Amino acid sequence: MSAEMNNEQTTAADQVEVHPVSPAPLTEPVEGASEVSEEVNLNMIMDIPVDVHVEVGRTSLPVREFLRLGVGSVLQLDRLVGESADLIINGKLVGRGDVVVVDETFGIRISELAGEKELMSSW
Repeated sequence: MSAEMNNEQTTAADQVEVHPVSPAPLTEPVEGASEVSEEVNLNMIMDIPVDVHVEVGRTSLPVREFLRLGVGSVLQLDRLVGESADLIINGKLVGRGDVVVVDETFGIRISELAGEKELMSSW
């Protein structure tokens, strides 16, 4: 019985038809078409949210010291007064700037954007 099934399967497999595929011919780009397609592509992603963080400094401490922290505790950070804060988008450094206060809320005035080397090394 299994020999008959193998023969039937082989026969069915032998009857598969293969047809050649003709790809569409490549055409020259239309003048201005790439600008339009880039604009359309950018418009597709414009409403995607990104996480933006401003880091004014870091510190490291043992759990014992962390558990002693309370209201009014002060943590010393690794940056000096006047040093730029890092602008981090989706976990990647994209620039630096100065912390400012605008209408009683904090903000950042961007003073430099990361160059291509910095961006690539942070990814």
